[in-house]
Amino acid sequence: MEKLYPVMMNLSGKKAVIIGGGKIALRKAKGLAETGVKIVVVSPGIRKELFKLHDVVWKQKEFEAKDLKGAHLIFAATDNKAVNEYVCQCAAANQWVNDTSKSERSDFITPAVVKRDKFILAISTSGASPELAKELKAELEVRYNNTLGYTVDMYAKRRNKK
Repeated sequence: MEKLYPVMMNLSGKKAVIIGGGKIALRKAKGLAETGVKIVVVSPGIRKELFKLHDVVWKQKEFEAKDLKGAHLIFAATDNKAVNEYVCQCAAANQWVNDTSKSERSDFITPAVVKRDKFILAISTSGASPELAKELKAELEVRYNNTLGYTVDMYAKRRNKK
């Protein structure tokens, strides 16, 4: 990846395909849950926790290029780097791909996120160290409690009075 531009997107009505059913696929699905995006997981097997996410449709199978049809976001999240590379090769130019095994092959990265109502903190190491982003997220979750939603509303009211 050359340059990153931070953006938050409205995913409602869009389609995200996650190739893989393990720990990383679960983390990506949890991050997408409740955004309004249709999540399709393609994998011969998946973690039990994925069944609990009502936003997920599971296709119990090996990946094929046709599985990417209509996808806006694609996550190559298997533990097989060759499969992840193949997923990237199969994506069309207008599809955004995240290869969890090689950030250099990705069109986007997903930051670690701390969400408190309307207050959202995104933490990123530009794909270089997801472990560090995860540690920082844990620290910030403790530091920023659930009253931040109220604080955001108060600042918005002040702005609107001007």
